[in-house]
Amino acid sequence: MIQKRTNESLKGKYNKIFDNGAYKNYFTFNSYSIFKAILSTASWEDKNVLDIGCGEGDLSAMLSFAGAKKVDGIDYSKEAISLANEKLKIKNVNFIVEDAHTVSGRYDVIVMAGVLEHMDKPFDLVDKLVNENLNKGGKIVTASPSFLNPRGYVWMALQILLDVPMSLSDIHFFMPSDFKSYASSRNLKVSMESIDHDWGGGRRTILDFKKRLVNALKDRELNNSNVPEFLKWFEEAINHFNHDNDSGAIMVTSIYK
Repeated sequence: MIQKRTNESLKGKYNKIFDNGAYKNYFTFNSYSIFKAILSTASWEDKNVLDIGCGEGDLSAMLSFAGAKKVDGIDYSKEAISLANEKLKIKNVNFIVEDAHTVSGRYDVIVMAGVLEHMDKPFDLVDKLVNENLNKGGKIVTASPSFLNPRGYVWMALQILLDVPMSLSDIHFFMPSDFKSYASSRNLKVSMESIDHDWGGGRRTILDFKKRLVNALKDRELNNSNVPEFLKWFEEAINHFNHDNDSGAIMVTSIYK
């Protein structure tokens, strides 16, 4: 797990994203597959659910429609919560401006989609939620990018060796072992599913890298003229990449109390 930047420095960035409408493109690239995977992790019927980092509220709404008794969606972006309240008016869903580190109340399931990688001390937050907010027999469901795949190998090599800014918002870069080690150290049970393999080492990786590599190398004032040649090689290698339960671009992890 590698750390870059701080969470505090990202708050202004998120407010700007939601304020100018850029969230429509920024947060929807993988949202459907992530939300679908999260919804498949539990029976939501009659559950009290906390959705941390709810953004404009789409996942919170889906959790309600899946049968949750109550959903509290929280986000530290005032603009995001304003959008959620304006767009979604569902009787059993509440949208609140709140920091995950200070949230109170007890829940059967706590959901964090695309949250932990942006936290300064992600597993300190998980500790807090397990000890203070999770009901006995409850669980935390997280979804975060995983870097145990060809996309991740390229990403981390450039970022660590050459300080190429591959992400402008991620602080941590997880592998499945990070969550397994955490759960083991706390005597918690954990289950994991890896999704979006085509983004981790397939044609969607190429689509992502066509812009990301060119721009990231340019920002670092490095030569980016060979990116097309690299992507040609990558495309030829796709059929030889391993696709298993650890190699998808996104990890959906359930931590049980």
